[in-house]
Amino acid sequence: MAYEHDEIGDFASERDAQDWAERNNIDPTDLHFRDRGKRGVTLSVRRSALGDSSNADLSFGRRTGFF
Repeated sequence: MAYEHDEIGDFASERDAQDWAERNNIDPTDLHFRDRGKRGVTLSVRRSALGDSSNADLSFGRRTGFF
């Protein structure tokens, strides 16, 4: 089964990206890492874990509510 992912950003290491996900209550199974070599990793998160842009979605705000 293929899932859609949204790119979140670049991190110095996979551990840094995992720490960010943990702080934001993102399940580790929703994460996807792309190795950037010496430049770290790019983190993407399964779109269903983020919600969508409709106000009817109860998880609305996840896209802007991260810290």
